[in-house]
Amino acid sequence: MKITNIEIQKKNKNRVNLYIDGKFECGLSLETIVKNHLKVGQELSARELDYFKNDSEKEVALNKAVGYIAKYQKSEKELKKYLRDKEYDKDVVDYVAEKLKSYGFVDDKVFATNFVKSKTKTQGKRKIAMMLKQKGVDEKIVDDTIEEFACDKEQIVAVAKRYLKNKTLDLKTKQKAYRYLMSRGYNGEDIMPCLNQLMNGEENESRD
Repeated sequence: MKITNIEIQKKNKNRVNLYIDGKFECGLSLETIVKNHLKVGQELSARELDYFKNDSEKEVALNKAVGYIAKYQKSEKELKKYLRDKEYDKDVVDYVAEKLKSYGFVDDKVFATNFVKSKTKTQGKRKIAMMLKQKGVDEKIVDDTIEEFACDKEQIVAVAKRYLKNKTLDLKTKQKAYRYLMSRGYNGEDIMPCLNQLMNGEENESRD
């Protein structure tokens, strides 16, 4: 098989159309062409052509992945799902994930730490742990990261105060507030003292 033409695509200057024996064969990344020194007149085996196609797929997938994680950090599982949804083969998905991990762009420990920091003002440990596990973060990483952040009583009070605002402070409301705080992932033994403090007006008294 001989390369008979290499032309830059009109809509994407970073990709080229490769022609073999006078017929269009496939699209390849420009980087694959350059780094492998492909040129018109060059003879290729079927095995070499498959290699260049796979190499190009990896480059394209890597660029897409970088764009995907550029705005918001993602877990490794989220990244792999994104690439699988783009219908990349497993070897391409694994290559991209490992490459980005080696660059430090994908790190589930860092991801978990930042995620916990962003959620602790409105969510309890149980809820945050569940959310991280749903994102595919390893259970040990989740448990270790969660333990680094103690549940602050003032945090529960603040969330409860927002919920109780403009509500009648009776037993029924207290029960609803308890269920609401449980749904946010806080533990019952932490919730009750905070609710009792608010319902009994102890918080205001402590500030006088």
